Amino acid sequence: MTTVYFVRHAHSPWVPNREAERPLSEEGREAADRIADLLADEAVDAVVSSPFARARETVAPLAEHHGLDVAIDEGFRERQLTDGPVESIGETFESAVAAVWEDWSYAWPDGESSLDAQRRGLAALDRVLSRYENGAVVVGTHGQLLTSLLNYYDDRFDADFWRDKLTTPDVYQAEFVDGEIVAIERRYSPDA
Repeated sequence: MTTVYFVRHAHSPWVPNREAERPLSEEGREAADRIADLLADEAVDAVVSSPFARARETVAPLAEHHGLDVAIDEGFRERQLTDGPVESIGETFESAVAAVWEDWSYAWPDGESSLDAQRRGLAALDRVLSRYENGAVVVGTHGQLLTSLLNYYDDRFDADFWRDKLTTPDVYQAEFVDGEIVAIERRYSPDA
C-alpha cells in the first residue's frame, strides 16, 4: 500500500498575473507549521510539490522536519484558466471557474479544461505511485487540481466540494493499492 498525503497550499495573498510566484502570507506560514506538526510522526519517504511558491512553501517545514528535500513535479501545478488575467476574456475568476467545472471538457483560450488538468495531475500521481510504491509521500498542490484528482476516484469531490468544503490549507490522506485508491480521509482541521 502507498500512502499519499495531498496538501492543498496555505493562504497566499492574491497578486494578479503572478500565479507561480505568490508566497505564503504570515497566516499561511503559521498554517504550514501546523501541517508539519500534524504529520510529524508519520513515516514520510518523499515530499513532492507543484513548482508554485505557495505550494512549495506549505510543504517545506514538513520536508525539513523529516530531513527531506522538496522535489518538484510540474504536473501538480494549479490549473491554468487562461493565458493572462480572466478579465481579458470578459470574465471574473468565479465565472471562469464555474464554466470549467460545469463542462469538464470546456477550456478558455490558452487554458486547461477540468479534464486536461485532471489528466495532467493523474500522470504526476502515477509517477509518484510508481516511484514510491509501498511508501508514503506528501504532495503539495492546489485546490482545483486536488479536487479534479480526487474526483477521478470519487465524484463527491466536485465544484461544490472545492468551493464549500476544501480549506486553505487542507490535507487528505489517500491509500493506494495497485494504483487504485482504497481509502481517503481528511486529516486537517482548520479549528485545531
